[in-house]
Amino acid sequence: MDTVSISRCATYDPAEVASALDAALSPLGGMAAFVSPGQRVLLKINLLSRALPERAVTTHPEFVRAVIRAARDAGGIVSVGDSPGGPNTAAGVRHVWEDSGIGAVCAEEGVDLLLFDDDCTRVANETGSLYGAFTLGQAVVDADVLITLPKFKTHGFMMFTGAVKNLFGCIPGLEKAQYHLKVPDREDFGGMLVDLMLTCKPKLAIMDAIVGMEGEGPAGGTPRQIGAIIASSDCVRLDVVASAIAGLDPMEVYSNKAAAARGLGPTSVDEVNIVGADWRVLAPEDFKLPLKDLSLNLPAWLGKRLRGWTTARPVLERREDCTRCRKCEQSCPVGAIAVGNDGPVFDHATCIRCYCCQELCPPQAIGLTVPPIARFATRGRGK
Repeated sequence: MDTVSISRCATYDPAEVASALDAALSPLGGMAAFVSPGQRVLLKINLLSRALPERAVTTHPEFVRAVIRAARDAGGIVSVGDSPGGPNTAAGVRHVWEDSGIGAVCAEEGVDLLLFDDDCTRVANETGSLYGAFTLGQAVVDADVLITLPKFKTHGFMMFTGAVKNLFGCIPGLEKAQYHLKVPDREDFGGMLVDLMLTCKPKLAIMDAIVGMEGEGPAGGTPRQIGAIIASSDCVRLDVVASAIAGLDPMEVYSNKAAAARGLGPTSVDEVNIVGADWRVLAPEDFKLPLKDLSLNLPAWLGKRLRGWTTARPVLERREDCTRCRKCEQSCPVGAIAVGNDGPVFDHATCIRCYCCQELCPPQAIGLTVPPIARFATRGRGK
């Protein structure tokens, strides 16, 4: 049984992060159990969108620095990469790198920082359930060791984003948004993510759970202290534990559920071998979760009809913050947004509730509003 290791880490002080990382990896055999001298190591970070580290949207730069040094000390030739969401222009990506602090850390550590959009390839997956091939960054394919470094965050569409969901950034640019069009159903999307995991074949997952995000994640939520680093060679088991810390039944997380249905993961945190800190002690009280899709509890024919009444809808919540950059319009896979002089206008009849607009809005001017019937039924679980 693959082990999930948890170590306590209260701050992003470099010495404390390095010590906690070593403590998390030690029960797994240390970084040397995954990285051999001369191997090409790719750290797949979470660079969802332009955000300062304290917003807890992206993997923290000091966390990335610690993993760079650990992989390099094991003899690895290290690079760092991702493909942020939405249309990636050179200027836009540069701002993401600068604001997140990742650009500075990679420069200081002398490692390459890669945008996967620049060089891509089609990769087959013979074990795929929904998808037998994906377009991935060439660096993902060329790496001898792929390590996923997710941020502990809620997710409006998948409920929680962890080691498995973080691999979605291995797909370049706007092609990610097209998957929301191809796979609008949440359960199927979770299955697609499992197919992607099997294609990418990460060797190790290390989660930045020092400060996570609650509420309207993965970008519009609120930073929340968790105080941990979580590591495992099994992405699904790590996500099961992390989602339990967030207060979720792990089977509420669609990627966890899809993996369990295929015999690739447990259905409960009780089935996971956990070492180190007690996950129950780490679990914050009153951690705010996204709204569940209540239509899943209904018959299929009725659920589709009532989904518009039971799922949150994107709205322009802070008009004064909207810069009319049109990123929401450009990233919408179904063309349900038009930006005018007063900001975005949403066609909720066309909207598929993927929440790409809310995730990728640079000033986070877009929020989610919950229909009254769902607000009543969930009794405070959503906004």
